[in-house]
Amino acid sequence: MAANLMLYHRLRSALLLPFMTLFLFACVTAVGEPEQPRLLAVQVQQEHAPSAPHDLLRVATLNIAHGRGDSLNQLLVSRSRITENLDTIAHFLDREKIDVVALQEADAESAWSGNFDHTRHLAASSGYRWWVQDSHARLGIANYGTALLSSSPITAAAALSFEPSPPTARKGFTVAEIQWQTASGEVHAIDVISVHMDFSRHSVREQQGREMNKVMQNRHNPMIIMGDFNSESLARRLVEQAASNQRHLHTWDGLGAQEATYKDKRLDWIILSGELAFVDHRAATDVLSDHRAVVATIRYRETTAQN
Repeated sequence: MAANLMLYHRLRSALLLPFMTLFLFACVTAVGEPEQPRLLAVQVQQEHAPSAPHDLLRVATLNIAHGRGDSLNQLLVSRSRITENLDTIAHFLDREKIDVVALQEADAESAWSGNFDHTRHLAASSGYRWWVQDSHARLGIANYGTALLSSSPITAAAALSFEPSPPTARKGFTVAEIQWQTASGEVHAIDVISVHMDFSRHSVREQQGREMNKVMQNRHNPMIIMGDFNSESLARRLVEQAASNQRHLHTWDGLGAQEATYKDKRLDWIILSGELAFVDHRAATDVLSDHRAVVATIRYRETTAQN
């Protein structure tokens, strides 16, 4: 009887462990996560050939969901399938001729998503010469955060991890200074930000918005902010607050189902400072993850005025 009882407990533990692991990391808690420095310089990677000068900049933002595509959880997806999903994203970026793309839930080497660098893979597959990534969440089997890929030179980059917000995983943003050369030969330094905000609490997102706003106020380049705000209203309020610091932030005014990026909600945004203007904007219909990519064409107002 005792032997049977011991066997029962061993079998129960063996069966429960995978399901408990799946549950814990599907929620991705940040309990016990070590403190990180507040503002970090991040290494700029580069290879391939630079892009030709151009007056219109094609940008996109996408939460790539750890490469799982539209599957429930990356722990349930094989490395080969994750690679295929990333290659599908790379094909989309190439087809849409995206010059700069902001990524969220972009994994560094992580046991739960194939143990390879997803940003590096996308850069190699899509032909981007410059890219940066920072893991705001470091959770043992999972290391992920925000990233930027660019066909134009990135001359400097930094990352900020927001204040910890247990029990959810830490979020943050990556900012890169990109040198955009127009057809006239002018080179404009543009700050591009990829941001990911907390999904669970309005109060946490508001605090994260204030943290990002402090950084924005200390930078003076034209600015493109892209990412997963996990909110339909926060991005608009950020635009409204910018009137007080003369950044003149603005976003695409379109509403309705065609702008939805997560189920029926518009959570993913592209925001521009006053020096830049939208030419077009859309939420793509391609199934790349549980979010839809947002794609926009942008022009530099001064350049357009001269043409």
